[in-house]
Amino acid sequence: MDRFEEWTNWLNDLDSEWWPFQFLRPETHEKLTTQRVMLLAVLYGVFAGLFGNAIAALGGKAGALNPFLLPLSATLGFFIVFRVTFAFCWNRRAERLSAERMAPFASARVRSVEDE
Repeated sequence: MDRFEEWTNWLNDLDSEWWPFQFLRPETHEKLTTQRVMLLAVLYGVFAGLFGNAIAALGGKAGALNPFLLPLSATLGFFIVFRVTFAFCWNRRAERLSAERMAPFASARVRSVEDE
């Protein structure tokens, strides 16, 4: 699991993987929330679904498909994949990094309580 997490977070840290939505990337110590994952899934999924609709139209199959089917399906697919892989690994690392960032404050608080 650690190797998978390392590889996934290596991908997560690449700027090219967030393009064109780099503004949605949280700091490495912040969690990747379900809302943010859903927004990313919508942004990628609608685009991919519309692309699929265009391919279907070029292939003469557009009349057989509901135009909302591919964008909704792609969005749902992206959400599931992003949530159970990228967000899961991101959040494991964020929890570790957040704990490391807070460790000096926790030890200082323990010392101040002991001093009283």
